Amino acid sequence: MPRFTYTEWLRLLTASVIVALVAALVAATAVTTIRPAIPRDFPDPSILKDGDSYYAYSTESGYGNSFWHVPVQRADHPAEEWSAVADALPDVPGWVARDAHGRANVTAPDVSRRGAGGYLLYFVARAVAPNVLCVGAALADAPTGPFRPLANPLICQQGRVDSIDPQAFTDTDGTHYLLYTSGERDASIWLQRVAEDGTTLIGERRALIQADRPEEAHIVEAPSLVKHGSEYVLFYSGNAFNSGHYFVNYATAPALSGSFFKHPGELLNRDSLGDVYANPGGQSVLHDDVADYIFFHASTGPGQRAMFVAGLSWTSAGEPLVQLSGAAGAASRPGV
Repeated sequence: MPRFTYTEWLRLLTASVIVALVAALVAATAVTTIRPAIPRDFPDPSILKDGDSYYAYSTESGYGNSFWHVPVQRADHPAEEWSAVADALPDVPGWVARDAHGRANVTAPDVSRRGAGGYLLYFVARAVAPNVLCVGAALADAPTGPFRPLANPLICQQGRVDSIDPQAFTDTDGTHYLLYTSGERDASIWLQRVAEDGTTLIGERRALIQADRPEEAHIVEAPSLVKHGSEYVLFYSGNAFNSGHYFVNYATAPALSGSFFKHPGELLNRDSLGDVYANPGGQSVLHDDVADYIFFHASTGPGQRAMFVAGLSWTSAGEPLVQLSGAAGAASRPGV
C-alpha cells in the first residue's frame, strides 16, 4: 500500500476539493444560466413574428397605474431587449364580466396573421352569462392593435365548463384550426376547424389529448401545435400553474386525424431550471425561418410570472430538445 507524506496528502486533498467545486459549479451553471427575457409579470406568453419584428403578448397585467388587457412587447430578436408597446385590446366586448375591482381579467391571448387579411386575436374572459370562461376573438390591421372585439364569444360551453388557452394553427395545406382546452373533471385539448377568417367554426371539434396521467392532476392546457417534418407536435402544460409541479411536455401524431402519443416524462419542469424558477409552462413555440424557439413563463417572485426564451432543437428522430444553456440560444432547425 503506497504511503504519502503530509505534503502529498495535502496536495491531493486540495486538488480533490478544487475538482469537486469546479464540477459543482459547472453542473449548476448548466441549468441556471437562463434568465428572464421579460423580467416582469408576463404570464402565458404568445409570440408572433411579423417581418423583422417579434411581438409577445401576455395575460392581463399592471402597467403603471392601469391594467392592460393584452400587453404587447416588441423585440428585434428573441434574445435581445424587449420593450413594452401598448395594450393590444384597450376595449373589451360587452359579454365580458368584470370583477369587484372592475377588471376584465383577460387571459391567454394568441395573435396570428389572418388568412382573410389583417391580424386575429384570440383571448379568454369570463362571460356574464353563462358564468364560465369563454374564448373571444378580435381583429386589427396591425400586430400591436388596437384589436376590435367581436360582439359575441367564439367558444362558450354550457354548464360549468370553462374554455381556455386558444391557439391558432394553419396546416401546410392552408387549412385553419383553433385549439383550446376544456373539460369538466379531466381536461382535454380540442381541435376545431375554422374558416379562413378564423372566426367561423366548421364541423365538429375533436379531442387530441386528455389529462390521464397522475402528474397532470386532471389538467392539460396551453396547447402549441407545430408541424416538424411529417409529424405534428403538440406542446402542452400539465398540472396547476401554481402547484409547484407545473411542467411542459409534448405529444406527437403522424396526422391531425390520428391519435396523439404523449412523450414519457416531462420536457421542461422546475428541475430543468435548477430549482431556481418554479412552475415553468404556458408555453408558445415559434417555428422561425432558420431556428425554433420556445417561450414560457415561470415564477420569479410572489404574484409574478416572467417570460423566458429558449432555443428548441430536434433529434434525428424528431424529438424536441429545449436549449437552456443561455438566455435564448436557439439552435438551427435541420431537415425541415
